[in-house]
Amino acid sequence: MNRLFNPLFYLVLVLFFSIGLFAQTVDLTAIDRAIEKTRTDWQIPGVAVAIVKDGKLIHAKGYGTRTIDKDEPVDENTLFAVASNSKAFTVSLLGILVDAGKLRWDDKVVDHLPNFQMFDPYVTREMTVRDLVTHRSGLPTFGGDHIWIGNSLSSDEILARLRHLEPNGLFRSSYHYQNLMFMVAGMVYEKISGEKWGEAVEKHLFKPLGMNRSNTSIRALANDKNVASPHEPRNGKTVPVAYDLLDNVAPAAAVNASVADMSKWMQLHLNNGKVGDSQIISAKVVREMQAIYNPIPISEAAENLYGRKFSGAGMGWFISNYGGYKTVSHGGGMSGMISLQTLIPEADFGVMVVTNYAPDSPTRAITNLILDAFFQPETAEKRNWSAELLEQVNKQHQKSELAENELAAQRIKNTKPSLPLDEYTGTYFDAFSGNAEVRLEKGNLVFDYNPRHLGDLTHWHADIFRVVWRDPIFDMPAKSFISFRINEKGEVVSLETSFYDPITFERKHDSQK
Repeated sequence: MNRLFNPLFYLVLVLFFSIGLFAQTVDLTAIDRAIEKTRTDWQIPGVAVAIVKDGKLIHAKGYGTRTIDKDEPVDENTLFAVASNSKAFTVSLLGILVDAGKLRWDDKVVDHLPNFQMFDPYVTREMTVRDLVTHRSGLPTFGGDHIWIGNSLSSDEILARLRHLEPNGLFRSSYHYQNLMFMVAGMVYEKISGEKWGEAVEKHLFKPLGMNRSNTSIRALANDKNVASPHEPRNGKTVPVAYDLLDNVAPAAAVNASVADMSKWMQLHLNNGKVGDSQIISAKVVREMQAIYNPIPISEAAENLYGRKFSGAGMGWFISNYGGYKTVSHGGGMSGMISLQTLIPEADFGVMVVTNYAPDSPTRAITNLILDAFFQPETAEKRNWSAELLEQVNKQHQKSELAENELAAQRIKNTKPSLPLDEYTGTYFDAFSGNAEVRLEKGNLVFDYNPRHLGDLTHWHADIFRVVWRDPIFDMPAKSFISFRINEKGEVVSLETSFYDPITFERKHDSQK
């Protein structure tokens, strides 16, 4: 038979040339312009982007500067904190143990960490390694994060307090994003392997992949000149802020990397765990990581804005859709740094976006404009993601202002605290959180839990005070309330406030301090 007239051969030929032309049909200079426009729209000091397709790095570039108002250009090798994009590194390490027959995903945590204890004894007994890395512990979203942000507690000390952290959802029946469970997952790895988490990431992942710029602690950034500085909007201006020290929850958030290095990481997970001739993690583990174990409800806004049809937590990843494609993605956020990594496995495509600026809308805008350019060019010509998300953020700001006005309207005027201010001072205690102090400074009350939860109090009404945080955490309200409870003897016995979730501190008597 003449092969030129074989329909199957003709189809293969068409597909071959279609795939070969895929990347060539995308105007990368137009993408460049759109990224730079987004950067200036949002007043972001620096951005870096990497795009991989068909096993190759087809675009890696920096935009803007490492530090605002300084002539220090960002490039593809500039180091950024990728924060929660570290979670897939932790799961990959666990996957190496699974491949070696040293661990099963459904092993009970207590079988490896006998001192692991949750609030509910049933959950303590039944919690598996898979539960740890799929956000189904029942603990609150970001619950307990205040214990490590700004604190010097070790992971062992945090683990010992977990039994005091109350859930607000059902075990295995609810989705609540959790960092502390990934800390525990890293501890499971360390116990089984005998290796420290950071050393293991370096040995088993960074080195085999050639991720030579990457590290697992901000302590390693001190002697590197090509490092982005974190920035946040404060009082209408973009200003540099300090890096968060994440060593005590490193398996959840501590990786620092360049987009050039992260392109190698994306290719590993697009290539079924293989780099060159080396199988770093098995294809089976990669598939397991990219499956849904915990469905996540889709909001009307997410469906309307992003066309989201399904969503769920995998192991170290989130699984959803972009148009008709399955996406495997994860974001990362810390003070002044945001990252977003998105893979489309069936198209052998990945994009990594990092900014030295929080919040996260710009990374989503840049990611979506790139996805549109490659997969929906007709949409790319019509849609301005930066403008859409800016409008959303502005609407949210307006809602926040309205909410603030409503609070002010509900305030009871002309009230005074029940007691002299010095009667509110003292040490307050919560079994999970530890001590917090209320003291007087220049005649005003100050609440001090740790440097990132340090705030100035002004009287609101009755025994409720407004607290303004001196160094606010980017995804927490800059203002909150502290309510003091007074007993029938006229003594302050406790205070209630909210970090990521409500918390009550009991006042210590002098004999307990």
